Amino acid sequence: MDISASAGPPTSTDDPVAAEVRPPGDAFPAQAPTPGATRPAGAVARALPVAVLAGCAVLALVVGFGPGPLRLPGLPSSGEGTYWALPFARLVGRIASVATLGWLLAAAVLLPARRVPVRRDREPSSADATATRAGDAATRTGAAATARAGDALPERAAGSRQRPLTSTARRCGRYAADAAVVWLIATLAELVFTLSDVSAQPAGDVFDLHALRSFVASTEQGRALLTVAALAAVVAIVGRTVTTTTAAGVLLALAAIGLLPPVLAGHAATSGDHAIAVVALAVHILAASAWVGGLLGLLSAVRLPAGSFGPALRRHSRFAAGAAAVTAVSGIGGAALRLGGFAPLWETRYGLLVTLKAVGLIAAVVLGGLLRRHVVARLATATPQTTTAAGTAAGAGATAEAGTTAGTVGRFIRLAGVELTVLTATLGLAVGLSRTAPPVDDALVPADPTRALLGYPMPPPVTAVRLAADWRIDWVFLSASVIAAGLYLAGLLRLRARGVRWPVGRTIAWLSGLAVVVFATSSGLGRYGPVLLSVHMTQHMLLSMLAPIPLVLGAPVTLALRAMHPARAPHPSGPREWLVALLHSWPVRVLTHPAWVTANFIGSLYALYLTSLLTTLMHNHLGHLYMNVHFLAVGVLFFELLIGVDPLPRRLPHPGRIIMLLSAVPFHTFLGIAIMSESSLLAAGWYGRLVRPWGVSALSDQHTAGAIVWAFGELPTFAVLIVLVIQWSRMDDRRTRARERRIAAAGDVDAELDAYNAYLARLAGGPTRRRTAATIGPAVTAAGGPITTTPPAPRDAADDDEGGGGRASAGGGG
Repeated sequence: MDISASAGPPTSTDDPVAAEVRPPGDAFPAQAPTPGATRPAGAVARALPVAVLAGCAVLALVVGFGPGPLRLPGLPSSGEGTYWALPFARLVGRIASVATLGWLLAAAVLLPARRVPVRRDREPSSADATATRAGDAATRTGAAATARAGDALPERAAGSRQRPLTSTARRCGRYAADAAVVWLIATLAELVFTLSDVSAQPAGDVFDLHALRSFVASTEQGRALLTVAALAAVVAIVGRTVTTTTAAGVLLALAAIGLLPPVLAGHAATSGDHAIAVVALAVHILAASAWVGGLLGLLSAVRLPAGSFGPALRRHSRFAAGAAAVTAVSGIGGAALRLGGFAPLWETRYGLLVTLKAVGLIAAVVLGGLLRRHVVARLATATPQTTTAAGTAAGAGATAEAGTTAGTVGRFIRLAGVELTVLTATLGLAVGLSRTAPPVDDALVPADPTRALLGYPMPPPVTAVRLAADWRIDWVFLSASVIAAGLYLAGLLRLRARGVRWPVGRTIAWLSGLAVVVFATSSGLGRYGPVLLSVHMTQHMLLSMLAPIPLVLGAPVTLALRAMHPARAPHPSGPREWLVALLHSWPVRVLTHPAWVTANFIGSLYALYLTSLLTTLMHNHLGHLYMNVHFLAVGVLFFELLIGVDPLPRRLPHPGRIIMLLSAVPFHTFLGIAIMSESSLLAAGWYGRLVRPWGVSALSDQHTAGAIVWAFGELPTFAVLIVLVIQWSRMDDRRTRARERRIAAAGDVDAELDAYNAYLARLAGGPTRRRTAATIGPAVTAAGGPITTTPPAPRDAADDDEGGGGRASAGGGG
């Protein structure tokens, strides 16, 4: 049977989702492009130049009314050329980077990917139909199943390993490659003009390979710009060959990373509270770029039918709402650090630019609300236009509905174009801000080396009360913990709405682990950690040895798999499918391998504290943040393999887990003894330079830090060992109960053993012999039944609490 005849004729090549052949049971019908819809190239060609011109005009006004190039008698100057060219090169680079990120975001996330078609040379099998309806089956299963941690690793649905991009998504990839070329050229130009600016020489005089090499090697600004140029070059080269959502996602990650290096060289890196300022600016740039870029990516897909464009627009609408909120919060936080009050908002040039930028963002939010109200809602209720085998529209109202959809898409183009123009103008204001001195003159004073190192004054003498109550908020970990708690509770509420139970103990464990993380990073430990090695060591022991234990017992991955809905047409993948694909990916297989996890858990401590790495990371603005994230992640992986119940590619049996745990204890002890007996100061380039007028000497504090490592290596080990023994005992009890249930269901107390003997006899080629009363007794014979020749049923994966190693259905967990 040729199933192509029943699927309707092929439709527009701009939407292979609609053109491909689908097996029976797929509810997403073939559909033709919306009549009268604007071609994507035309929409982008009209909106993007206007937006770029708006950004350039705003920047020209900012620069033109600026103070002009600095000219001092008898001193050289970079001149008018550099004064004007540097901000415009920076603006072009920012717009190109946002466009690159947006088109890759559309290709990898927003636009629907093609489903792998069923072969046409055979009948669709039951497996094919099951695979295509895996999402619905998962939903039904999730509504009735009892949510229990310890389920097997879910299988990926058929075709999820290869998700080819549609022609529209591939076109977005090519657009991203072209934008990356512009990004690369603008970044190289910015590198030259930045050298001209800092050296106070005209650009023509510094356009020399030796001078550029020296600038890159000796300055943070030069290295940051070179890194951006390298990442842009990779995206420009690879972007044209992207054909799958996975490849587009990798390039999307590279483009996002390329936005961050300049953050370390801007105003935020020189502020007094530089760690908070850098993180706030990084989050602000990423969120704003995703917001603006995603809108541009959707303009490239306006020719898709309503059945494809509507879901993409709804997905972007939810995404943009979150990005706008993050942009606003991070922007307010960064501005507060730089302004120091409300008066500078109208008294200084910097404050005026911040005010104008805030007005622009508010206007963009209003336009986004209109877009959601008048476009997203209408496309959500539009019925996809189906076609018959002859290709004609079915239904008397199809033509009128198509015209309405075309008008809605046209309204989207107009509103999105205006919103894109406003947002690009705010980019011009942002570049102008980067060239404007802030009102708070908190440049680090060289005469105060302690403030220069810490970013804040030396705290008062340490006490137990100050460690518990003198908080210094780490906004990264606090925000991440609040979001993690909110997502966990949201998943719990979704399960309860379905009537599915979730253990209260796991919820308490998850929230308790997050509380430990917040206390370790934002309490007095966060303030005194950079000052005292003993406090710093306490932080890391809490993050790597204590907080991970309740976090892994909370089973967040299992909860996410149970709570998230499978993706619906036309999107073959969504957050749940992405999570399942991540669990199956080779990086997760490597990172969760017991040998690697144990080596990383032990080796990280030695590599950090017995080398110069600690000094290097402490001197970097984000070095301490990286250390905290690393130790928390290493601890979570280690204890997940030991006592966790989330699905993983592989798990050790309980005896192997006990050996893995006990093998790590001596290394903690050895490190603690080594630090306690060390006569020279660790991280002397950091702790030796701090002028601390109170407390014990740095070397005595270092010996205390060694004792803390020793103690934390012993105490949590016994608690985890007890949990392991309890889990092992419960697993044996569950297996015993499951075996008894199978025996009772068979109606013969010896049926299982008889079946196993028959199975062994068949393997040996001999006759099947049933045990008689002479061998097992008359009571058992009286209860005996007919001889069974089938092998015993395999162990039910649901009867134990092993987190991984098995396989479940594609919709496992629902």
